[in-house]
Amino acid sequence: MNAARLTGIIMIAILPLTQSIWAGEAPERLAVIKARMERIKGMAQRLPERRKKQLSSGFRNLIRLAERWDQIEPGLRQATQKFDPKQGAFPSWNLGEESLRSRSRAALQVSDPSTDLFFSSFSGFTQNETSTAWCGSNVVIGFNDSGSFFESLPVPGIGLSFVGYARSTSTGSSFTDLGFLNPGTVTTDFLAGDPAVACADANTFYYASIFLRDGTDKSDISVSKSTDGGLSFGNPVSAVSKSCVDPSDPSNCDHFVEKPWMAVDPTNTSRIFVTYTDFQSSSSAACGSDPRTAIELVRSTNGGTSWDAPVVIVERCGDAFVQGSQVAVAQNGDVYVAWEEFEIDFVTRAINIRKSTNNGTSFAAAVKVDDVTCVGSCGGFGVFDDLLQGSFRSSFELPSLTVDRSGLATNGNVYVAWNDARNLTVFDSLSGSYGYADVLVSRSTNGGATWSAAVKVNNNSEPLPFGPFTDQYQPGIAVDKAGKIGVCFYDRRNDANNFLIDRFCATSTNAGVSWSNKKITKKNFTAVPCQDVFLVCDYMGDYDSPASDFTKVNSGLIGAWGDNTTGNPNVKATKF
Repeated sequence: MNAARLTGIIMIAILPLTQSIWAGEAPERLAVIKARMERIKGMAQRLPERRKKQLSSGFRNLIRLAERWDQIEPGLRQATQKFDPKQGAFPSWNLGEESLRSRSRAALQVSDPSTDLFFSSFSGFTQNETSTAWCGSNVVIGFNDSGSFFESLPVPGIGLSFVGYARSTSTGSSFTDLGFLNPGTVTTDFLAGDPAVACADANTFYYASIFLRDGTDKSDISVSKSTDGGLSFGNPVSAVSKSCVDPSDPSNCDHFVEKPWMAVDPTNTSRIFVTYTDFQSSSSAACGSDPRTAIELVRSTNGGTSWDAPVVIVERCGDAFVQGSQVAVAQNGDVYVAWEEFEIDFVTRAINIRKSTNNGTSFAAAVKVDDVTCVGSCGGFGVFDDLLQGSFRSSFELPSLTVDRSGLATNGNVYVAWNDARNLTVFDSLSGSYGYADVLVSRSTNGGATWSAAVKVNNNSEPLPFGPFTDQYQPGIAVDKAGKIGVCFYDRRNDANNFLIDRFCATSTNAGVSWSNKKITKKNFTAVPCQDVFLVCDYMGDYDSPASDFTKVNSGLIGAWGDNTTGNPNVKATKF
């Protein structure tokens, strides 16, 4: 019997008890959520617009939910009177792998679209911002999921979840949507998004997320652990915990941490690294009374049971800031952390990297990978600021980092991918200018000490014979056991109007010198802003990360993405 059917039988057995508990618990639970939303809304009202632009999509969506809670809550209270667990709202929705098997090897369904509109025609159906981990036969894909909020809300005795996951036991040939990630048994806790997944072996998977605890008194990054190959995850453990109460103003939020990334050390798979961004509004030693933004790293040496104190990778003060860190570990255990650095004008920016040769205890000085020319309406005017065509934001390049662990001639090469408008920025009468995005990759062959000139990955020729120019953006990068590099990204080369989107994956077998491109989607699709009332209107997700087999049993790569070909944002994946 597969796990989905077993879950369904268990849920049917406890339905009457669950419905009774929910009917009694719902008003109290909604009151706790309301108090939390008021705190988040108050924090957001105090944030300057410039500061809000620095936040990840996960945290901005949380603010959006708080700002709309007064309109959303009455409907939820009414729904509590009519809730029937037999119709859903539990992970028993999971489908067996055969029922989700795709007929096409190019694009595999990952999230289950049949459940998306169960709760509302206006919300709960957006899944995107994907992270992939692959060990042996098992693959886990984590993603932001507005439907997970509704799925977890009626379940008594647990927290709330805004993230979901899917699993393959067939090296990515098919996937099972496993519903929301377990938020733990503290009903006031909330897994709020920005998923990052990693694995140590075929049985052991980890899932990191923004984690709000004790109402909103604590802003944490959680790590959840699976010991059954990604089928289920234990309660979240705080990898880092910061006070969200400003000592000078208890109604304000002091720290909030977000945008986690995670890597496992191949020389000791009990050693895990998590990086994140820490936004601090109160006085600090580094910045005095100015706001502080930092990239920090925490480490576990016992498989996620406990975590060391944070190591500061970089910190900036005032309107200058840092964001979008990623961490990767080489075959010899060297740890790399890359991030994007923004100057006060928000337009001047660069990708930097630091390296540790002592398992993350300390790091060498920062090295610049490259300067960045921001894309879309970067530095534009008012409502037209920092958008790509289609009205979704392009505020960050969010560099994607990987290290070659092949053991071959390219072993130890470090690669960084990002989108960049250096090849073409044109005048725009409304926004001031528009930068057309290309996908670039830079390589280091000497442990991050120096970096090659950036190479363009997308191989389309422009201007188009039937139109002007197009965007290629939001790349994710990985390297397999044979040293093959894969970069997947969104691509508009097939639409002269630069609106419709395809998914492309590019590969290089010569250390990134040249690239072949393959279109993955059979049909292109529109952008997805303003479809889901839970989410900010310029939201399409910040990243999608492909993966190779961490155990180096299998060659090739697997990448997931947010797909909108049906008008309903879901997750698909491809092996390449």
